[in-house]
Parts: sequence; structure tokens; C-alpha cells
Amino acid sequence: MRNLALLFILAAAVGAEEPRFAGEQMLRPQSYREWVFVGSSLGMSYNEDGAAKKQQNYHVVFLEPGAWKHYQKTGTFPEKTMLMMEVYSAGQKESINRAGSFADDFLRVEAAVKDSARFDGGWAYFDFGGPAAGGLKERSTAFAKDRCWSCHNEHGGTDNVFTQFYPVLNRKP
Repeated sequence: MRNLALLFILAAAVGAEEPRFAGEQMLRPQSYREWVFVGSSLGMSYNEDGAAKKQQNYHVVFLEPGAWKHYQKTGTFPEKTMLMMEVYSAGQKESINRAGSFADDFLRVEAAVKDSARFDGGWAYFDFGGPAAGGLKERSTAFAKDRCWSCHNEHGGTDNVFTQFYPVLNRKP
């Protein structure tokens, strides 16, 4: 009977992964590509002249399944929410493709984490690098708060998250 109770506890925990840290550094979740795909964008820039200067990259965003389930029910992101964003270059005119673009070379992976006990303002943002940044890192220190937090806080559709850009997140629960 005890083993059965343990099995139920483990089954309830599946899909509820929390951020892990080594001191001040976040450890990159290994299974994030199995999380809920919430959306992608191409060439988004946060300032008007940025689009002209910046390479058109694809951003692909995943949300941890436990946070997804909570968000679906409540419309809020729980503590320990993690979003992972992969960045890819835009490829064109390769193989049979003659028009449009596609996500091509993997450039980097970044994270957003909600943990009010750990971070002033509740959220922190991390960069795990990638091939274009000297290699994919297993751990990362949070960006300085003024680098990402204030823009996310001011413009995020829901609780520092740009839900307005992801159709599965901008619908009411």
C-alpha cells in the first residue's frame, strides 16, 4: 500500500518541474523541449530602429507543463514558472524552399523564471548561450534587473510575460 501511495505522489509531480539553482546560477532544464509550445515569432524587436539593424531571428517559446496547467485554470502564472526561449536564425532558399523563411541555425537559449522569494520583482531572466555565443552553458547567472525586467513588467500582457504575442496564452481561461 505504501508503494501505491508513493506512485500516486510521483504521478502527481510529473509535468511539474521547478527551477534548479547552484548558488546564484540557474541550471538549464534538460527536458524543456518536451514542455508546452506556446508560440514563436520572427524578427521581433523592442525598439523602432532595432528591426532594421537586427538579423531576423525566430524565437520559439516553451512553458513548463505544471505552470501551463495552472495558467489554463487561473489565468495567472504560479511561483516557480519557467519559460524557455530558443533563438534560431532565419533560413531562406535552401533545398526546395524558394519563398518565405524557416527556423535554421540554433543560436541560443534563454529563460524567464518566476520566484518571488529569490528575485526582487518576482521574475529573472537568464541566457544559456549557444553555438553563436561560445557554446551552450549548463548554468547561467540572471541578467541585471534593468536589462529585461522593466520592459517585461511594463509591457507584459500578464505578469511580466508577453502573453499578447502567444495565441495559446492570450485567451482567457
